[in-house]
Amino acid sequence: MAQLKSRSSTEGKSERKKLVRQIGNRLKNHFPKKNRSGGDVPFVDALTAIILSQNTSDVNSHKAYQALRVAWPRWEDAADADLDELAETIRIGGLADQKARGIQNTLRAFQEQWGDFKLRGIEDVPDDELLEFLTSIKGVGLKSASCAMMFALDRDLCAVDTHLHRILNRLGIVNASSPDKTFRDLRPLIPKGRARELHVSLIHFGREICKARLPHCFECPLFDLCEWEAKKEHAAAKKQGPKAVSGDFLITEGI
Repeated sequence: MAQLKSRSSTEGKSERKKLVRQIGNRLKNHFPKKNRSGGDVPFVDALTAIILSQNTSDVNSHKAYQALRVAWPRWEDAADADLDELAETIRIGGLADQKARGIQNTLRAFQEQWGDFKLRGIEDVPDDELLEFLTSIKGVGLKSASCAMMFALDRDLCAVDTHLHRILNRLGIVNASSPDKTFRDLRPLIPKGRARELHVSLIHFGREICKARLPHCFECPLFDLCEWEAKKEHAAAKKQGPKAVSGDFLITEGI
């Protein structure tokens, strides 16, 4: 594996903030038609769908979500459902037992905190306070929490999954050992009001160009900004990886 260099150790915060802005601008121009707006989705629905999306395809997670909502149209009933039955209902989404526990933990935490699933006042809870509450729920990680807040509550956050973690470390924006560390290191570098836009742009960039295997460095709009030492090798190879499968049902296109 090629060694990564990081500007974080050689450049000041102001320079890295300028670089993040430049990257955001280039990607927005490169993917001008991608949907960067949040959907009009209740927060409970959004977070549940995101939990179901973990480690599976958009198609299968969508099927699992639809099966869940058909079986239990009311969240109150899903919260009290038999755990084995809940897991079997969402089986197509993979990791069914784990996800069923996470969903019920989340629903019950919301009931305890707000009394129902309308979550009145959640829009007034500060970002850090809400992130702390959500990640205290067993089965909800920082990526899931920030993604739901970003799209359902219009929060100025850039959720980081394993793909964004890979991209941002390749670029040299951060030098972090985990997606959660990347999220925290990146957060103060993003221009105000641009975080969700950056997240969506990086998702498409990772699917179409900066892939885990056989990245298309030969057509990368960020090639001159990238610190990844293997970029020239991949640019010369010009090998085509499998075509990216896009399926943005989650949040951005409504549930």
